[in-house]
Amino acid sequence: MEYDLLERIEEAALSAWQAPRQMLYDGWLLRFADSYTKRANSVNVRYPSRLPLDEKIAYCEAVYARQNLPTIFRLPEPFTSPEVLSALERHGYTRFDPTFVLGRETTSDIHIVPGVDIQQLNTQDWIRLRAALTETPLEQWAVHQAILDMIVPEKVLLGLYAGGQPVACGMGVRDGELLGYFSIFTSPAARRRGYGRGMMDALTRWGVERGATFGYLQVEGDNHPALAMYENLGFERCYQYWYSKSK
Repeated sequence: MEYDLLERIEEAALSAWQAPRQMLYDGWLLRFADSYTKRANSVNVRYPSRLPLDEKIAYCEAVYARQNLPTIFRLPEPFTSPEVLSALERHGYTRFDPTFVLGRETTSDIHIVPGVDIQQLNTQDWIRLRAALTETPLEQWAVHQAILDMIVPEKVLLGLYAGGQPVACGMGVRDGELLGYFSIFTSPAARRRGYGRGMMDALTRWGVERGATFGYLQVEGDNHPALAMYENLGFERCYQYWYSKSK
């Protein structure tokens, strides 16, 4: 896959999942979201460094310490140099939680699962749905809602209902020709009935109608059922990233 497309995907994914607070430091993007998800609370290595790497790592550690947060680096494979990896190792960092970025060309040949109702929701109602599907207190989703409200590119929040009952949810974010799939979740009691694919197809149709030609998503490396489902839908591995933290 062309390097330029990989860069576009990486930038689109960062824009689609912003942090309430962030700063740029010598080509690295530092993000802060009160410890809610590693993606929004990590140093994202984006561009080559001008400053000495040991100095940069120490600076990041001091910044995160002031926020009472651990220092975690997110390291996309195509954009992270061997020098950065070596410097982190010298500082006692080890990699964990490999994550795959998958992609495919979008298509207008979409099959919507019969007998379901797909609704477009506002942020507050979608958060309520997500909390209900995951059986977690609504209060735990306050930061998530704040992140959704910050998204600048065009987004859609969908809920999928079967027999009048909510069974799945998902979010799509279109950034130019790219369509990002996020927060795809099916109720455990309703899995293996095609609802996850139905949500993916509904998001794809939304993106295609707005000019998207390529879709991408991120899946943790140990989530084998999700990887199998997405690869069955035609997604291929574009690149991977890791997180890294001090021992």
